[in-house]
Amino acid sequence: MPDFASFLNEFAALGKAFVPLVYWAALLIGFFFTGSALHKIAKMGHDHAGGQQPTWAGVGGNLLVTIGATMLSAWVDSLSRDFGGLGEGVASQMAYMRDGSSGSLKPLWNAIYAWLFLLGVCAIFRAFLLFNRAAQGHAQEGDGFWRGFWHILGGAILVNIATH
Repeated sequence: MPDFASFLNEFAALGKAFVPLVYWAALLIGFFFTGSALHKIAKMGHDHAGGQQPTWAGVGGNLLVTIGATMLSAWVDSLSRDFGGLGEGVASQMAYMRDGSSGSLKPLWNAIYAWLFLLGVCAIFRAFLLFNRAAQGHAQEGDGFWRGFWHILGGAILVNIATH
């Protein structure tokens, strides 16, 4: 039988090791998307006879990705702290369903919280992709924006539940 407690402790240690790497990668991604947004704003000021003119929705989508990249290192740091058992902070006082027992089910609950957190982050990333697709005009009848909105909302709920 696999030992979930040791797995989660090793996962938390790995997360702590990756925080600086994720920070710098997220910083580079943020700079890229900020530059892309500024380039689109500058391109909107010029008259072009051909090609597709950038829209404010595209600029907003780039800035949303920048915000997500900025928060990515904080999410990884929070994940390593919460599942490493090093500190609970204010978030533990707002827990939804923390069992509080130190019995044999605690590693199972920690694994469930880790999966909820992962699904929440994936949903938020998917929302950014849907917003970008809607901004490029590929969505049907504005459906991409609303699907992105519900992905953001659901992802935020899952991340909030997982981080207590």
